[in-house]
Order: sequence, then C-alpha cells, then structure tokens
Amino acid sequence: MSDEQPGTGSPEQEASPAHHDEHAGVLRTLRELPNPVRVLLFGIALNRMGSFVALFLILYLTDNGYSPSRAGLVLTAFGVGTIAGSFVGGTVTGRFGPRRAIVGSMLLSGVATACLGFVDQYVPLLVISLAAGTFTQVYRPAASTLLAELTPPKRLVMASAATRLGLNVGASAGPLLGVWLSGYSYTSLFLVNAATNLGFAIVALLALPDTVQGGAEPGAPEREGKAKEDRKNGGGYVDVLRDRRFLLVIVAMFLTAFTEAQYQAVLPLEIKDRGLSTAVYGTVLALNGVLVILFELPLTRFTQRLPMHTMIAFGSLLIGGGLSLFGIGAGIWIFFTGTVVWTLGEIISAPSIVAYPALAAPREQLRSRYIGALTTAQTAGYAVGPSAGTTLFQHSGTMVWGMCAILGLIAFAGMWAGAAPQPARSSAAAPGDPREADTPATR
Repeated sequence: MSDEQPGTGSPEQEASPAHHDEHAGVLRTLRELPNPVRVLLFGIALNRMGSFVALFLILYLTDNGYSPSRAGLVLTAFGVGTIAGSFVGGTVTGRFGPRRAIVGSMLLSGVATACLGFVDQYVPLLVISLAAGTFTQVYRPAASTLLAELTPPKRLVMASAATRLGLNVGASAGPLLGVWLSGYSYTSLFLVNAATNLGFAIVALLALPDTVQGGAEPGAPEREGKAKEDRKNGGGYVDVLRDRRFLLVIVAMFLTAFTEAQYQAVLPLEIKDRGLSTAVYGTVLALNGVLVILFELPLTRFTQRLPMHTMIAFGSLLIGGGLSLFGIGAGIWIFFTGTVVWTLGEIISAPSIVAYPALAAPREQLRSRYIGALTTAQTAGYAVGPSAGTTLFQHSGTMVWGMCAILGLIAFAGMWAGAAPQPARSSAAAPGDPREADTPATR
C-alpha cells in the first residue's frame, strides 16, 4: 500500500475512498461491488454448477454402445471447441459487447447441449460436441471483460478471487448433482445443463449492462456511444501479438496450464502404478478443492498488496514444483505434500492472472482480446497437456514429473519478465496497467 500520509496526495486521491483503502478485504469488496457484478458472479457460479457435458460425456457415449476410443474423440471435439471458443469470445466481445456475447453464448450453448441428449449418430455427435464446446467457452472472455469494466482496478484481484470461489463451489457441487441426475437419465442431465445456460442468458439479458456506465451516470450515453465506436475500430489479435511482453505471459500461461493438467492425466496413473488405492487420488483432489475454497479469498486480501507479477510468477513456479514432488519415490505423504505446494501456487496466482490481462491491455477496446488470448492459451494448455503427459508416462513416469519442474521454471521466467513493472511509457497506457512501475498495481 502507499506510504503517503493524509494530506500529501492530490485532491483527486484525497477525495477517493479507494485511496484510503485500495486493498479492502473480502466482505467489504463484495459489499461495495456494483449490483451487476454480484449478479455476474452469481450467474457464473450457477452456470458452473450446472455444467456436466465434459464430466459425463464419456460415460453417456460408452453406455450407448460406443467404444472408449470413439467416445474419447467426441470429448476431444468438445475440448477443441473450448479452445476455439476462448479465441472467438475475445473477438465477439470486442465487436458486440460483453452482455450480448454472454447472452448469445449461453443461448447457443444451451441449444447445443440439449441436442446431445437426443442425438445418437456418431458424426452429428462430433459436430454438436464441437459446437457445444465452442459456445460454452465464448462467455468466459466476455464475463472477464465485463467484470473488469464494472470493478475498480484496485478491487479487481479480490473480485476475481470471489469469481473463482463461485467456480470452485460450483465445480464441487456440480458432479454430485450430475451423478444424481444420471441416475434418472443422461437426457435429463443434459437438459438441466441446458437450462442453467438458458437461465444465465436470461439473467444477463435482464440484469447486466452493456458497459460500465450502463446509462446510470451523467454523460453515460456519450461514453457508451464512444465505447461502441471503439469496438468497431478497436483492433484485434494482431495488436495483441505486437505486445512482446504479453506474448511471454501467454507462453508462460500455456506452459503452466500444460503442467497443471498432469494432475488429472498422469497423477492417477502414478498412484495406481505405486499400488495405491484410487481413494488416494480422490483424497488428493478433495484436498485441493478444500484448500482453494477455504483459503484463496482470505489469502488474496494480503497477496493483492504485493506486486502482481510476483504472485503470478511464483504461482507458476509452485505449481510446477508441487507437481514435480509426485515423482519422488517416498511414501503416501509425498502426494499430499505435493498437493499442498501445487495448490498454494494456484491460490496465490489465479486471482491475479484472471485480473492481469484486463489491466495489461493498452487500450480499453483491446481488453477483450487480451483476455481472450490469455484464456485461449490456458485452455489450449489444459487440452494438450493430458495426451502429452500420458504418452511420456508410458516411457518414464519420472520424466513427466521432471518435465513439470522444468516447465515451472520456464513459466516463472516468462511471467516474471513479461508482467514485471517498467517505467511508464506514455499516457496512453491503460489505467491500472500492472506493467507500469508508477501505478499502484505494482506496489
């Protein structure tokens, strides 16, 4: 926090409540967030709790007579769609605005998901799965963009942590609800998934504004008109690719996600290979979820005061280092130790990495592209990581965990160099850009 004493700042700073407490705690941050932000957080959590496709698609297809390999290809199509959706979502949001992108994404996702329960021919299943993955993911850059527009920069990290809490609670409750629904029929499961998407679309249409002003402040119509004009002439992903420092963060994000994906793909194989029960793997996953839910928001109150690039970089390092511990030939305790280290990395870095691209965009009209680019890199890492990790595991399990350590170091270097503060370059930089050394985001 700033070391300035009362009365030493500018009049604008003295008049701003954020200047007195720019790093508020959890309850105060949530209490002072605009109502549309709370609506958005609720919608994201509800949508996550009702997302069952990726979890139950393999079981649905194999129960209907498809081989595991053919069912896996349908799931792969869904994964490819999520990568495409992350990329397209940035463009759609920039052109049409976040609210319209969320509404369109959820409507189309709901239709595609519902169709999965009524189609049994293989090729249509591939196409619908690809479409469902794409439409489901388009909303993510839009939601992150709207969150950044509606939230003061100093509160964005904490608001991002609150978003992740909703996602994690939804991810914990969702599978239990899915198991219960699958006991009736998979069609009912997909229909409930579609209903949550449609519900989010209705909530977004009725309760979310198109821009931060939403017409509520003096001069808002003029600013909203300018925002729409910016979307038409705001540039695209080419502008993102010209930002070499952000490219380092994109690569590091891909490597971090690629590494973290090994806990889903290779860790259960490692545990089985050592003759341990699958209950150990379930306990490891439960430990990760419980630690994130219990400690991420409280710890974010303190980590938001530290330089953003420090949290992002060391988070990637701890994720790689924690996973690398699984390669040590020790007792069962090493799996729980590694999980604690890896989860700590997730806790300290995730809220900052969610907030980072919105703050790093040099112009507001490029915000959705920066968010979309980083989301695409993360989604691609999660999609590619499992197949690469399992292939390497067939040759040497030790090499997989050694790879995690190396990639963690590389990701640390990329995050540190790409997101590190530097002297302010010009007044054109976005307010709160975490890479500008003279902004509070780097204190």
